[in-house]
Amino acid sequence: MNRHQKAAIAVAAAAALSFSLTSTAYAAAEEKPSYASSTIVVSDVRTGEIVYQQTDQIPVDEGTTTATIETRVPSPHVPVNPGVVAPRSSVGGNYDNGSIKSSITITYSLNSRGDQIRTEKVTGRWTPDPGFALQGRKVEIYSGGGSPSIIKKAPPANTYSYNTGWGFQTKPPQNSLTSPRVLAEVKFKLSGTGSAWLKLTHWVDLSGV
Repeated sequence: MNRHQKAAIAVAAAAALSFSLTSTAYAAAEEKPSYASSTIVVSDVRTGEIVYQQTDQIPVDEGTTTATIETRVPSPHVPVNPGVVAPRSSVGGNYDNGSIKSSITITYSLNSRGDQIRTEKVTGRWTPDPGFALQGRKVEIYSGGGSPSIIKKAPPANTYSYNTGWGFQTKPPQNSLTSPRVLAEVKFKLSGTGSAWLKLTHWVDLSGV
């Protein structure tokens, strides 16, 4: 092998290495972890005052087709005055000191190209601590997009499960207003204390899927 052949091989090897590094870097930059967004708002039913609010991004395992979000709202103290609600701590969207827990599971599918999404089923529950009364339960399911299909339900109990029957639709831009999303709302109070009715509004969306 002469000097010119060696130089040509070296140049080709360098070019291949450069292409490999560039491709790897590009792929790393393109990879984004999937997540679901969870927002809870607790407000005083009588005054409308927001007494607690929290938004979290919860990781969703790659390759899965369900997103489950559980969140526990802070507990009001006794006696309860409007606005007296304070969180103690939270880890990954699960609040360890609370009066009521809201859990929402969204089952969805993506097509083979990943550019269409279908919300298939929504299940969930509210779990109150002893002594808490619930009323005014409401669930709304939105398919996503600019003019979404909507399912509105008033569950008679603290658990619910709804199939949508929807087909695939173009995956909308990743934001909470156009992505597939679910609202679970309930009013709650600590019985026998004269406390105010509070409203828990829990939104979960698939903006990061």
